[in-house]
Amino acid sequence: MKTLKYLAILPLLATASHALTLDIAAGTSGLDRYDRSSVVGIGIGTQLNREFHLGLNFAQKNLITPGDVDATARALTIDLTYELNSSSFAAIRPFVGVGAGMARYSGESIATNGGAVTKLFVGIAFKLSETVSLSLTEQNVKLYNVQELVAGPKYNITSWETVAALRFKF
Repeated sequence: MKTLKYLAILPLLATASHALTLDIAAGTSGLDRYDRSSVVGIGIGTQLNREFHLGLNFAQKNLITPGDVDATARALTIDLTYELNSSSFAAIRPFVGVGAGMARYSGESIATNGGAVTKLFVGIAFKLSETVSLSLTEQNVKLYNVQELVAGPKYNITSWETVAALRFKF
């Protein structure tokens, strides 16, 4: 009887193993109060069903102002994406999504160690093959309670990012 219970789980594991994804992304970030900078990222995830994708994403960008701030922000977010045209035959797939997580800051000119980060995004994915797609995304990222100076005020920083990514399905 116990063996039957484990056999019932095998189809679920086989489905999950075919739905793993790896994302590699690069783009540009326009931050309030800071100079425009590049953003790079990598993510792993799983296709929950035809419409929903759940991913764990790491992104890095610079926070730079002339003469004052030169720091790096690294964010780890959990993102949920909904594909609007999820047909298995669709070559073009628009999507929307949300994400939340934590950011860490490094650099001598920033007093904040870490804080929360949220993002909203919209984009379009182009199916290149059965296992590879290219996506173009516009996302609004908020970094919360960023403190540049030890005794200075804390800011919520909004970043508009344009990102291109390759998604590999395994």
